[in-house]
Amino acid sequence: MPSSQDVALGQLRVSWLLLVVVGLVVAGFVVLAPTVGLLLEQRRDIDALEAQVAAQHENVDSLESEVARWDDPAYIEAQARDRLFFVYPGETSFVLLDDRTTLETAEAEVPSATLEASGSDWPSAAAASFLIAGLTTQAPESTAPAPEPQ
Repeated sequence: MPSSQDVALGQLRVSWLLLVVVGLVVAGFVVLAPTVGLLLEQRRDIDALEAQVAAQHENVDSLESEVARWDDPAYIEAQARDRLFFVYPGETSFVLLDDRTTLETAEAEVPSATLEASGSDWPSAAAASFLIAGLTTQAPESTAPAPEPQ
């Protein structure tokens, strides 16, 4: 039968071995954690860019179908009639205006048709301002600076 010292010594060896293995696992985790984080970040970036490329491919496909439509003379004719109001010689084109907008503008205040005299004499006010500016005794530093042109 083994003595209690041998059993304790065997448990001590196992615990040292366990500590070394755990230490190696922790060291490996510390060394690999930034790399794994970088890998995950790059995968997210790649997924986002792949989604962006897929969206651009869909946009290109829709634009190519739009260009293909412009090769059809009937489509060009329809666009010219709808957008530019083109008609063939001898045809009559009618444009319908929405009459509801005239009712909405009629409710706005209409200016008077008569001329009204101004309440101030602006030529004498301009001359007084010119004289005050030319005959002032204040130093130029105390006056407000002129705004710089932009």
